[in-house]
Amino acid sequence: MRFGVHMPQKGGFKKNLERVSSIGCRTIQIFPGNPTGWKMGKLEDSEAAKRVDLIDQLDLNPLVIHSAYLINLATSNKEFLVKSKNLLDQTMERASLYRSPYVILHTGNHGGQGVEKGLAQIIENIGEGLEKWPESVMLLLENTAGSGTALGANFKELAEILSAFPRGRLGTCIDTAHAWAAGYDFGSEKAVEKVMAEFDNTVGMDNLKCIHVNDTKVECGARVDRHAHIGEGSISLDGFAAIINNGWPKDFPFILETPENGTDWDRVNLEKLSEMI
Repeated sequence: MRFGVHMPQKGGFKKNLERVSSIGCRTIQIFPGNPTGWKMGKLEDSEAAKRVDLIDQLDLNPLVIHSAYLINLATSNKEFLVKSKNLLDQTMERASLYRSPYVILHTGNHGGQGVEKGLAQIIENIGEGLEKWPESVMLLLENTAGSGTALGANFKELAEILSAFPRGRLGTCIDTAHAWAAGYDFGSEKAVEKVMAEFDNTVGMDNLKCIHVNDTKVECGARVDRHAHIGEGSISLDGFAAIINNGWPKDFPFILETPENGTDWDRVNLEKLSEMI
């Protein structure tokens, strides 16, 4: 397995890559553009090639792309949906330019039209996208904390979306803070075993391609997303150790999305994870 962080955008791509490499990262996650805007921004092929070469030189693969927060494939607002689909298309293309194997997408919010209708709309829109997205890039659906009308908080909803497509066409990313908030208990080794077994029986462990390893400030089942530093929140260190030591493939990415991203806390959190192996 490989530990890494979500890399900040400020400070320059090269400088940030060198910094995360120096503190022990072996994988990274980035936003390909503005995470709260509809415009991707330009990236020349030559600049992309330089970035890919540097990632390879520093051995920071896989590079994981996180899509913009605005994208919502379950929205009932037609204009918003068109923008969401267009931006996701651009994100998949940008990931291909970065030679990234994964784009992570928050599952979406049905906005009051109901869970089944929201899931059906997500399936329809992903189906349209798969016909044109680069085959080298896999879309990973990330579980949510379950706030409001968010979809994908429970494993069955993720499984329903994935089962609509041939196996291997989509994958998932599990965020430990989101899962905890949605009611999945990572508090002990036995609890982790139970959650992993449930995930395997519904979604399938072979569909899990990345883990966002985050602590949380909230109680289990609170349905609120509040990330915390490893060991500073509600999930026990024993729980994190059980998650990490679960026999993952050697290149499996664990990404930290903890507070104060881009500061010395990145090193502190990475060290805590490394000490659990």
